[in-house]
Amino acid sequence: MANNLKFMNLRTFPGKSFVVLQRRYKAIAMGVFALLFFWLNVVPLALAQDYDIDKISRAVVQVKVDDGTGSGSILIRNNEILVITNKHVVEGFTEVNIAVLSDLNAPAELKFKAELKGFSDEYDIAVLRIVSDLEGNLVTAEKLLRGQYGFPFSELTMAASEATARRGEHVGVFGYPGAVENEMVYTTGIISAVQYGEYKGERLPLWYRTNAEISPGNSGGTVVNSRGEFIGIPTYVANQEVTGSRLGSLFAAEFALAIIDNEADLLSDWALATRSDDERLNFSKEPGFGSVSLDSAALAAMHQHEVISGGDINSRYLGGECLGYVASAPDYRMMLTEAQANLFISFVSNEASDDTSLLVNAPNGDWHCNDDYENTSLNPGVVIENAAVGQYDIWVGSYLADRFITGTLGLSNVTVLTAANLTASLDISGVPYYGEASLVRGFTPDPHRVDIMGGGSINIAQTNIENCVGYVSEKPDFRLRWEGASSLLQFYFIAEDSALDPVLVVNAPDGSWYCNDDANSNTRNPSIKFNSARNGVYDIWVGSYQESVWVQGELRITELEARVN
Repeated sequence: MANNLKFMNLRTFPGKSFVVLQRRYKAIAMGVFALLFFWLNVVPLALAQDYDIDKISRAVVQVKVDDGTGSGSILIRNNEILVITNKHVVEGFTEVNIAVLSDLNAPAELKFKAELKGFSDEYDIAVLRIVSDLEGNLVTAEKLLRGQYGFPFSELTMAASEATARRGEHVGVFGYPGAVENEMVYTTGIISAVQYGEYKGERLPLWYRTNAEISPGNSGGTVVNSRGEFIGIPTYVANQEVTGSRLGSLFAAEFALAIIDNEADLLSDWALATRSDDERLNFSKEPGFGSVSLDSAALAAMHQHEVISGGDINSRYLGGECLGYVASAPDYRMMLTEAQANLFISFVSNEASDDTSLLVNAPNGDWHCNDDYENTSLNPGVVIENAAVGQYDIWVGSYLADRFITGTLGLSNVTVLTAANLTASLDISGVPYYGEASLVRGFTPDPHRVDIMGGGSINIAQTNIENCVGYVSEKPDFRLRWEGASSLLQFYFIAEDSALDPVLVVNAPDGSWYCNDDANSNTRNPSIKFNSARNGVYDIWVGSYQESVWVQGELRITELEARVN
């Protein structure tokens, strides 16, 4: 190219004017630069993506289970139609639905039913076996290869064992991210790093790190190299919080295939999976939302307690009716002091559309689980007959991952808690969320300040507190132990966001309730004043005028009258 440019500068065009020659040179130069641009930009891309994207897409499937979706790769081995994916995509399930791209320009279409063939106890790898179509008809590898299931299928090409992907090599990622419902997405990047591991004494690539875009739903999908050969499975993404950078981790296909080919080491019973303490329910941990001792009388009155469902652990590994995502520690613990003919444990979410589950571990170690207690409700309930004295650890789960649902746990020996018999109440005996303080007349510094996140699930209008509105938590946010004959004691709250509308509720030493929404017409911040304040305990709640809104701000306590803005 350089020689041609030099040669062009030596050419002359006799009889042409300077303007004509200038135009001719300009046209030639533009043509050369266009060719150079094509060579430097388009040709390397073509070389980097030397494969048929549409053809590979047919072998990438969407894996559907009751509580989510992921991706997978179809492989034919020993005349079986297998789907290799991540273990976390199908954890807890033995039956799975498979969707494919019947139409390249349409969302994935449900086509097949698959069953769990096995999973690795040590690595995040599972393999499924496609057994039938949606009507239950047998599916065979021969018919699949002939395209007799409504779409043309071609097997993925495997990379040769000596052709390990290297740093800087192009990769293409195929999968079904949750960002676009049921749609195949293809992204590209390079391999940034390679990590090796050992399996059965053989050194194999274990992880490829990539800058290619990977999202939830891509897990279990397909990664190919620059020749279109299957080299990896998108498994997780690491985020760097300071810089905002993302790096995807691809489980090496060679390592994964070595795992699934060694069927003797695969497990097929989720209950047998080895788990760390952070991956299993642990009733030796302190409960997240408190504990209580109850006798027959307390149960007859229906003990209620606010709980937030959800966590990182998929409880399906427990088997039976146990399901939902929960925390490792119990949400609530009950010490039953008297045996009961029937013990009713139930949960009512604040929103009727929220789907929760309930898991209870009884004193004898038995699990009692439920998803929906009634056909007309998504709320769970458990009935334990001949309930023995002892410790009952309770978890409230969310049916879907990454969902945290606020509601009320009910404990009774009469009936389950329902939306109809739910009564809201504030617990003045509860431990305050943001602590307590003891102050005396003339305290300094004045005002006393406490950072609080106000809000909760209890609608104050449904309690016995008159002329009060808003939503608060069950237990106080703060408790003041006051001593001294002061002519004025003022409580007020300043929200960080002036667009939000906080409320203030105080239970005074004599048991009276006081409530305020707006201190004056110029502010949404609340204030409550006590003239000639009594000695004793003041329990304080900060709430939000709107449901499901949390208000960050500062509670202030003063003896000097403050103008609240």
